[in-house]
Parts: sequence; structure tokens; C-alpha cells
Amino acid sequence: MSNLVTAHEITNTMYIDTHTKVTMETSICSYLNVTLKDLIDLFEFAGNEAQQDYFINRNTLNDIFNSFIETHIPSQELDEVLFFHLSRRLNTAKDCNCGDNLFKLLSTENAMTSFLKEHDVEFAVCGKHLNLIYEGKYISLENTSQKHIPYLRWRLGHTANRIDFCFNGFLLKDLLYRNSYARELYNGPEFIGVLANFLKRRDIRTDFFTNSIYYCLEYCVPLEKVMFDDSENLSGKDKQIYLLNRILNRLYEYHTTDIQYMFDYDNSVIRLADDDTMYGKYYITKEKIDWNMLQNTFT
Repeated sequence: MSNLVTAHEITNTMYIDTHTKVTMETSICSYLNVTLKDLIDLFEFAGNEAQQDYFINRNTLNDIFNSFIETHIPSQELDEVLFFHLSRRLNTAKDCNCGDNLFKLLSTENAMTSFLKEHDVEFAVCGKHLNLIYEGKYISLENTSQKHIPYLRWRLGHTANRIDFCFNGFLLKDLLYRNSYARELYNGPEFIGVLANFLKRRDIRTDFFTNSIYYCLEYCVPLEKVMFDDSENLSGKDKQIYLLNRILNRLYEYHTTDIQYMFDYDNSVIRLADDDTMYGKYYITKEKIDWNMLQNTFT
């Protein structure tokens, strides 16, 4: 895809292309109606103003970026966002490009629950949480001092004030394969790994790996549906400004750092609500990820 800031002009929607440094520069300059030189001048000024001894004051830097955004932001709103989801998908679900929240994924008939059932694992809905059933027997998760149980309670909704069923992803694609999380997910979902260890069923993990492919799935989602993990209560124009700020921060890093020393530690994690679904209508494309792509990313 190219120049996605105008890719949805037919439907009068707008989003920023966050695939690469170049597409981010092109898109944000087009949207804010500024030149690349304006961006370079901004980064020089912001860097000088935010410099304190041997470090950059991020609060000062962000204040300058936000002021620049507010000065140039047009009346046409950013109403969509690119959403990059990392997922090892079972081969039996290779044609499914949607994404369920964990509660729905584990409580309905699909490739995942079929796979787990073949390995003697099922989940039963109990109000707003899920119970673990193994070899036809209910498995208690009450002993929180036992290894893996706190994690399983959290992911299965047993802790009311700490629920995490959400479908998540990343805002930026440019350095995504340098993200430590991308490497961690190569062997399979964290949930599958913990479940396999808890049940002492290593075959669950190995069979999942053998019968799946690792993908980066790309979606274009209404911005109103998306939350930023570190600023989840933003809405309206504040969310647009925050999104643009995160992109300017990444472009500033390109301006000040040699790419071989850049990693993806500050890529914004974005997500849907815990009860929401990533529908197929938002799907754009997917890319197979192999281990070499996670190791040889200095391009």
C-alpha cells in the first residue's frame, strides 16, 4: 500500500500510513500540510529546547510536538488507524482474518477450541469469567501461590478489576520485527505456553507451533474503537493529537539516532475493548514472519 493517508478518500476517511519512516513522513506532512523541512526544523528546535545535561526532557519534547500539531491540524479528522497484530495462527484457521477477544475465542467453536479439545482442554463460561476443564474435570484456580495460577486467573477473568480479554496490536510497523515481544511470540501465544506449563503438557505448546504459522495481520480500524494502552481514556481530538505525537516521536528518533541502534521499545500498544471483536471488514493483509525476519532487521 502506498500513501495511505489518502487511501480511503472515496469514503472520506483519513489515516496515517505507519509502515515505514518514509510513509510516515509523507503521510504526516500531507495531513498537517507541512514540508519535510518543517519537520526537520521542528526536530532541531525541540531537541535543543528539551536538552538537559545528558538527557532529553520528554515532557518538554512532547509539549513542543503537541503545540506543533495543534497549530497545523486540519478540520478533517483522523478517523481510522492502522493496527498491526502479531499472531501465530493454527493452519486450520488460515483463512480466518478476523480476531476474537480471548473470552469469545475460548468459549465458542473455532480452530483454537478444537485444538485444545484434542488435547483434553476446554473452557466453561461461568458468569463473566471462564473455568478451566482438563480431562473432563474442573481445575481450581484458587491457590494463587501456585505457579501460573495468577496469570491464568487474570487472563480468564477471575480477577474482576484486572481483566484482559482484549485483542491488541501495535501502532507502528516500521521497526516491529525488532520488538522483543515479536520474538517472544514466535514460539506461540503466551497464554498457550503458560497453559501447557501449568498442565504439564508440553505437547500442547509443541503441537501448536508445528501446526501454525506466525503472521503480522494488518487492519485499518475506526479510531474511536481503539485505545492506547498507556492513555486509554483519550477520545476525540485528544486521541488524534496523541496518535500524531507518537508518530512524531518515532520520526524524531530517526532524526537523532542511527537506524542500526534503533529498536521498537516505544511502539504504542493499541487494543480494542475487552468485549470487542476485530471484524474481517477491517482486514487489509497479512505477512508471514520467519525467524530470520526477527534477527535480520537492520535494513
